[in-house]
Amino acid sequence: MIEKRYPSTILATACIPWDEKFKFQEETFRLLVRGLVERGVRHIYIFGTAGEGYAVSDRQFDTIVNVFSEEMTGEGLHPVVGLISLSFSTMIERVNRARSCGIREFQFALPNWAGLSRKELFTFFHGLCDRFPDCRFLHYNLPRSNRMVTIGEYEELADRIPNLAAVKYSTQDMAVIHSIMSSDCPMQFFFLEGAYGYGSMFGECGFLISKASMNFERAWEYFEVGKECDYAKIAEFNNEFAAISRALHGIVSGGKIDGAYDKIFAKFITPSFPLRLLPPYETSGEDDFIRYFEYMKKNHPQWLEGD
Repeated sequence: MIEKRYPSTILATACIPWDEKFKFQEETFRLLVRGLVERGVRHIYIFGTAGEGYAVSDRQFDTIVNVFSEEMTGEGLHPVVGLISLSFSTMIERVNRARSCGIREFQFALPNWAGLSRKELFTFFHGLCDRFPDCRFLHYNLPRSNRMVTIGEYEELADRIPNLAAVKYSTQDMAVIHSIMSSDCPMQFFFLEGAYGYGSMFGECGFLISKASMNFERAWEYFEVGKECDYAKIAEFNNEFAAISRALHGIVSGGKIDGAYDKIFAKFITPSFPLRLLPPYETSGEDDFIRYFEYMKKNHPQWLEGD
């Protein structure tokens, strides 16, 4: 097996809590990050879609990165800071400021005002990664970028850019997952719940955790089931994930942005966590959380900590 540039592990997000006036709730955020670390997570990122990386101002970005870096100074901890912007210059400036706080791992999405051409894609990757050879980069490959990067392109990029280490790949397409897992690309690919189980059948990949973060003890069990290629248990877990997802989207109606759902999961870890999203995005409500919690308690108690 080819040696990967990033470990196979659970990669988790730390959502951002806001008060009634949309001011950053520092202590609640610290509690959430500590809760993740206490549950064995060593690779934590901020400012993905669920972490509202698309919405924060530069001032909010700097404040939150400072707090995050303080909480993630322990041995073996890997803080990852997300970069989502239409402006390449803004991304570069944010990397420079985060580096001054000791951050050396970054997750980035493509600028999405228009889908990048092949030439623009390679220019963008080189312009970001080559500039900071002391940092590792994870690409966030998602449809909102108006341009999905293919496994063939990743193979070329990995040959040219040694610090391009991993990919968060938002797909449930089994053919795409199989093509990735059949590749000799040295980058580590992180998949969400169902996709991780399927990908694990064909080789090493990482677990990008979302709904399973309600109970990390069980999430780590699923991660190990994947590493062991236990097909029967993978299928059992994936049946649970499918039922849980259907229930969640039935309770929290309307095609809301990712954070509206992930903040519900964060509330399982930190009960004081608020569900607000920065305007104009619509969030889930406290009633939604209560209904979902009661559903889980009745139908899937194994996903509640302590049950």
